[in-house]
Amino acid sequence: QRLPGRVINPARSPAVANINAPFGFRHTSYQPGGAPDYQLSSYAINSSYATQIGFGDPVCFSTNSAASPFIIQATGALATAGPIIGIFQGCLYIPSAGGAPQYSPFFPASVGAVATAYVLDAPNAQFFAQSLNTAVTSAMIGQVFNFTTGQCSTVGGGFSIATIDQSTGTTSGAVVSLLPFRLTGLYPGLGNGSDPTTAFNVGRYCFNNQIFRSTVGG
Repeated sequence: QRLPGRVINPARSPAVANINAPFGFRHTSYQPGGAPDYQLSSYAINSSYATQIGFGDPVCFSTNSAASPFIIQATGALATAGPIIGIFQGCLYIPSAGGAPQYSPFFPASVGAVATAYVLDAPNAQFFAQSLNTAVTSAMIGQVFNFTTGQCSTVGGGFSIATIDQSTGTTSGAVVSLLPFRLTGLYPGLGNGSDPTTAFNVGRYCFNNQIFRSTVGG
């Protein structure tokens, strides 16, 4: 029986192979020494933007420049062309047919007016994310990574399907400063994603190339 407050060591628990069930980037904590910042920043989404943005999707400016007034769903290619902003956490929008503003955990695409997006952009935030295929391991902690994404499922909350592309992991070369996420640990819990020996495991990531942490021009 699990006692209140007791931490069970996953290494002593039976390992169960992970399954492919991506959920995007799920906020879990802040880096040591960084002040917790629970405030979400507001950004604009163009009403004509025709791509859905899922809860947990990385986002960037539409021209990868802070001079752009609008944000879009980031892709791996966009993330290395300029820093990402942060992780999408829902929006307030007016439906294309008109009516009162309404909140949605995902951006439904092509709405009636400029939408207000809520983004977790605290530079010291950390997130859980599933690996695309092959497991990330403890030996890879400290490496930086790119990600993959796609259209979110609007059933069940509109969660992102973004994953970490483990094949991009590196600590060397010019690309290090361009990749958006850094592995800081493995998922310490139980259940899906906790087995570090099989595909689709979950790691903990912080921002590497992000608008408030970037060391290169946007």
